[in-house]
Order: sequence, then structure tokens, then C-alpha cells
Amino acid sequence: MAFVNISLLLGGIFIAIPVVLHLMMRQRPKQQTFPALRFIRERKLANQRRLQLRHWLLLALRCGIVGLFAVALARPSVASGVLSSWLAAGLLAVLCVVAAVAAVLAMTRGASRVLSGGFAGLAAVLLIATLFLAIRAAGGKSPIGDQEAPVAAAIVIDTSPRMQYRHENKTRLEAAQELAQWLIRQLPAGSELAVIDSHAGSGAFAADRSAAEKAIERLRTAGTPRPLPESIEAAIQLTKQKSQMRKEIYVLSDATVGAWKADGSGKLKGLLAANPQIVTYVIDVGVEKPRNFSLGELTLSGDVLPTGTELTIDTQVSASGIGGDRTVELWVEQLDPTLPIIRDGKPMLPKAVLRESRTVPLQPGSRESVHFSISGTIADPPSRLMTSALADSARNEAARLGLQTGVHQGYVRLLGQDALPLDDIRYFAFEIQPAWPVLIVAPHNVVTTYLSNILAPPVLRDDGQASFRCDVIDQARLVTQDIGDYAAVALLDPAPLTADVWRKLADYCEGGGGVAVFLGNNAEPPASFQDPVAIEVLGGKLTRIARTGGDIYLAPQSYDHPVLAGLRQYATSVPWDLFPVFYHWNLDDLASTARIVVPYGDGKPAVVENRLGRGSVLVMTTPISDPPRAKDHPTWNELAGEDAWPRFVLVYEMMRSLVKSGQTRLNLLAGETAVLPNDPAEYPDRYQLFTPLDQPQDVLASGGRVTIRFTEQPGAYRLRGQKNGPLVRGFAVNLAGDTSDLTRLPRERLDEILGRGRYQLARSKDEINRAVGTDRIGSEFYPLLVTLLACLLGMEHILANRFYRRTD
Repeated sequence: MAFVNISLLLGGIFIAIPVVLHLMMRQRPKQQTFPALRFIRERKLANQRRLQLRHWLLLALRCGIVGLFAVALARPSVASGVLSSWLAAGLLAVLCVVAAVAAVLAMTRGASRVLSGGFAGLAAVLLIATLFLAIRAAGGKSPIGDQEAPVAAAIVIDTSPRMQYRHENKTRLEAAQELAQWLIRQLPAGSELAVIDSHAGSGAFAADRSAAEKAIERLRTAGTPRPLPESIEAAIQLTKQKSQMRKEIYVLSDATVGAWKADGSGKLKGLLAANPQIVTYVIDVGVEKPRNFSLGELTLSGDVLPTGTELTIDTQVSASGIGGDRTVELWVEQLDPTLPIIRDGKPMLPKAVLRESRTVPLQPGSRESVHFSISGTIADPPSRLMTSALADSARNEAARLGLQTGVHQGYVRLLGQDALPLDDIRYFAFEIQPAWPVLIVAPHNVVTTYLSNILAPPVLRDDGQASFRCDVIDQARLVTQDIGDYAAVALLDPAPLTADVWRKLADYCEGGGGVAVFLGNNAEPPASFQDPVAIEVLGGKLTRIARTGGDIYLAPQSYDHPVLAGLRQYATSVPWDLFPVFYHWNLDDLASTARIVVPYGDGKPAVVENRLGRGSVLVMTTPISDPPRAKDHPTWNELAGEDAWPRFVLVYEMMRSLVKSGQTRLNLLAGETAVLPNDPAEYPDRYQLFTPLDQPQDVLASGGRVTIRFTEQPGAYRLRGQKNGPLVRGFAVNLAGDTSDLTRLPRERLDEILGRGRYQLARSKDEINRAVGTDRIGSEFYPLLVTLLACLLGMEHILANRFYRRTD
């Protein structure tokens, strides 16, 4: 136990004053003459016992008053606040027992009701105070503590990219660093410090205070920050291992929703409840009303596109706390296989050309969509923003750019300055390759022209602008056909297949290929379609043909799937009821990997997607290759009737989805691993990687692929190699869309994450001082001692007046 003012304990020597007064003022017995000597002696003994009890009680009260006064002025404390609570409760319990014993003695010895009742009341008051302190101690709250005792402290600083928000010429990270440095200087001497940020795996106790300060100075934002609750959990695990009785965690963040992402399991809340000795302080360094313009994530029509295809890019522009007009620009780099290179110690990158711009009016709190398209020529240079000469130059540059075969890099930029620049630019990459090769497989009696013309219309095919290149073979040749070089395989109204062919299709899909199966009249008998390998490919069991009354048609419930992307804008106006289905196959007992993309009106599956390995299978249970009026079998449907544009769009998007199912992803989020296929016959096995930080490094291909795991920094990543000449590949990395979300976190949500009453919230140094002072010193013990002192003075006054009163 320690005392803040130990010198004041010397006041305890004044306990001698009541003793002297007692000796000086003690009453002397009066001599009385009674007729019966025995009665006089008994009365004398009773009076002596009563007077002795009164005198000793009064003496104890006066000694207690002086001693309690000295202790109150000394302000006793211990290193542990919780331990101090238990000690205080124990002291009051002892006093309560003493008061209770005195009350019992007073009753048994025939003392007055006032005396016995007074001690009983005092015992009751002490009992209430004891229970109060015990309850607070059990809840981890301390009425007394020691502000100067060493502590084990962990400082958790949010280093997410959002902390780059600048306010009053200072980023939120700089404000947090400055406040953390101040906190370190306020900690008692001998304290142990740990600095934890949002980087995965960070956090350890520093060797000394200066090392902790340097660690805070070196903090930088993380491209892939871990949620703040995970950092706090790491801080709890660190501090609970220390021997100091007092443990503190300081959390500095901008108090936004994005910073406090949690899994909803309440793990952190339970961890804090299980460690009540750890005191948590949440320090808000954010801005109450942030003002910011931001670009949302980019949505590309595809990462890999065939020659002649138009690339579309969609994004959203948001305004938070501010409004006005903002210009959004689309820039695309010229394809140059000789760049990038290092020249004079600096990387030389391909030249970027402005392709298009949009001016977007925004209201505070609003969000507007922006659409761009890229083809071989520039759309419309922003002549309002350029001189005539600059506009002509931009047009000429863009016309020469084209969409050549290879990987293209670009970015969408939001013009104008705001407080958070990181969300004003988004990068993208896409690859142009020759038309997708598709193998169409059909029995000899099935017409393949319908599907071929849908995928590669003659006009586009003749101009070399078709997105697909179709090869057609008879079904009998499929068993020997090499299908590995095709992006997708389409089975038109297939006849029964052997188990070997089904296995061949399954292996092709697992390797990343796409298979389309359009069932029809030739699937009789369905026994081969019920083989285990066939069920694995189809994703369900083919049972029987269902005949309808002509009142059944395709009835999509949702247009979210990529297969229905081309029909999304016409979702409410597609006349599916004009194309009835008279027959269709039932595909039952769907596997867990399969789902219905398009149902019929009766809920039966019309189009089913089955994910198989890295590829996928699309099964349509009614044919699309029949003419409007078949001669050798009944008409299954009228999808090919007049104005059959829904069938055209649906089949085209189905095949587009299949050829893209095994494609390489060129647009990643920060922290994701980039994996690029690397065929040794086509690509080199060694590259030089240029990151957005302009730090080239060597990368080796392994196992037929190039793997790049360090992608925390947003921007364009380029790989330059040599294979029969210079060759350039690449991909783009962006921060997640919600990384720059500045929405403030409600206090109620913070209570759900940490637990109500388990933390202190502060926004300034004064609030931190008050919160820390309250927890370290606690609720002042002095008022409690003064209250008890007043009770004792009152009791002493009553007893003294009663014992020393004069009688006639």
C-alpha cells in the first residue's frame, strides 16, 4: 500500500488528545446512603459497568475520528485499482463488524435504545458501503488507484488509406501520430509500450520509450488494412501477458464505419469482458462533417476481349458533405512493347491519351453513374476544356491508338482537389486477343447455322470484327477431337454420349473451359445422360421430357447473372410470353455446385449453371437449333419465331459467359494475388516487374503461371520480358470501394462492438486526461472517508451530550 501524502499520517499522534480529555473529564461516583447495603453495592456495580461501556465507546469514537481524519487527508492508494477496491471494501467490512459487535454489547448490557440503535445504524451504513465497493470491484471499477504506478500500455493506430484525409492542413494519420507521441509522454515512468497498426502481423512491445516514438514516426498507411477489432484483439493478447497490475489500450482512429468492420460474432466484446483489468480508451481523430468527392469501383465489360469488341467502363461519382460539378476523364496508354524501361535511374512509361471526359453535377450526399466506352477511335474529345489544336492532337493520337492485340493499361481520373486524393483515380487493365475460338458439336441431323450466325454474324465475320471464331464438327468426332485449344464447347441437341466423352468434357471444364449443352429431341434414351460422369457435368439428373399446354415460357426471376446481362436494361419489357415452350427436359436433383439461372413459368429449370473446377457448364433444357417448324419431330418451342431477339441475346451472353469463365483476372483489389497464365511456348519464363512504386524486380514463372503476391499499392503493374522480341503484360490494382467511406460510426454501434461501459471515448487531450485520471486515481476515495468521518462526529456528539449532561 502507498500513500499520496504520507506525512499527514503524523497527525495520528493527536489520538492522545481524546485520552487526556477522557482522563480529565471522567466522573467520580457520588456517595449515597441507602437503607440496604446489599442493594447499594449491586447498583454500584451495575452503574460502573454501564459507565465503563459508555466511556470506552466514546473513547473509541474519538480515536476513530482523529485517525480517520488523518487517513482521509493522506489519500491512500495502491498500484492496482481493482485491488484497492477490495481493500477498501475489506476495511469497511471490519468497521461494520466492530459496529455490529458494539450494538450487540449495548443491547445485552442494558444500554439505552439510543446507544444500541446508533451502533446498529452505523453498522447498517457500513454494510451498504461495503457492498457498494464490492460490487464496483467485481465489475472491474476502482474507486482508488495510483496515477504514477507503471502500466503496460498498447497504442493501436488505424493506418488504413482513409486516414490520409486532410483537415486543417494535417492528415488524420499525422494527427493520430502527434496524439500518440503526447500519450507516450504522459505515461508513468517505467511503463512498457507496444505500438500496433493496421498492417497484418504488426505489434510488439518496444525496448524503451524512444523506440516506441520512432515506431510511431515510421507509420505509413496500409493498402490492405486489417479491421480495427483485429488490431485491438492483438493488443489485448499482448498486454494480458505483462505483470503490471494496470493495463491500458489506446485506440486512435477516425471513427468511421469502415474502420470498425467486425465479423459480428462478438469476439472482441467477449474478450474485453473476460479481461476487466484492461482499460480501453477510444480516441477519435476524425472529422465530424467530412467533405469529399470520390470515384467508385470500376466495372469493365470484360478483362479479356476479342478483337473488334468495344470495352465499356462504368463507375460512380459520389459527393459527401459538399456539392458541385466534377469532370471525370478516361485515359488509355498507348501500346508500346518497348516500355517500360529504366532510363537515367527513372522508369519510362507508355504515353497516356485522353479518350473521353464527362462533367457530372453533384449534390451533397448524392451519387451519379458515369459510363465510358473504348473502341478504335476517340469518342468525342472535350473541346470545351481544350483549345482546337489540342483537341485535334488528342483525336489524332487516339485514332492511332486503336485496340490492338495485347494488354492495355489506363485510368479514370476525377479532376479537382479535395481532402482525400486517393479515391480520385481508379486504374484498369484489359487484354485484346483474337476472336474466341468455339467448337460447335452436333449430330448430323442438327442445323448449326443458327448458333454460328448468332456468335459470328457474317457481316462481322467478313470484316474480321466478330467476337467468336466457330469451328463445327460432327458429334461422332468429339471422342478424338482435341478441345484444349478452344475457349468453349457447345453441344447442340446432342445424342447419347459415352462415359469417356463425358469424362473428357469434365476434365476440360475443370481446367478452365466452358461447356454449353442445348438439350433437345436427340437425347433419347436418357440413360447415358444419367451416368455418374454425365451427372457431374450437367449438375443434375436428366429424367424425362415434360409436355406443356403452350402456356409455359422462360421467366427469369432476376437479371443479376452475367448470362442475362444483355437483357438487363430490357428486364421489364422482354416479351417472353410470345415465345412459348411446348416440350422441355426435366433436370432434377441438382448438385450443390449447380443453380438455376433461368426458370420456366412453372419453376422448372430452363438454364442451369454448374461450376466444375475452374470452368463452368451451362445447360438449356429446350433446344435453340430447331427451325421454326421442324419436319421430323414436334416443335419444341417458338424461341426461333419472328422477332426472336431475346433468344439471340440470351444465347450470345451464355457463350460469352462461358469463354470468360476461365479467364485471367487483370483487375484486382489491393492485397489479392495476381496469377497470370504463362505458356512456355508463348511467353518467357523471366520478367521484370514494374510496380506503382517504381521499384523494378525480377519475377520468375513457375508451373505454367506467373504469381505476384505483393499487390498492396494501387496502380498499374507491368511485366516486361523477351520472347522473340520485347513483350509486355500487366494488370491493375485498386483499393476496395469502401476503403474511402467516411461515414461516421454511431456510438450505439461502438457499444455493440466493444461492450457498453467497457471503454472510454475521448476526442481531445483534455478529455483523455479526464478519462485516464478517473480510471487511474478512480472515483475519489476522499469523499467516502469524509462521509464516514461526519457519521462518526455525529455519533460522538450524541453520545457525549448524553453521557456528560448535568442533572439536578
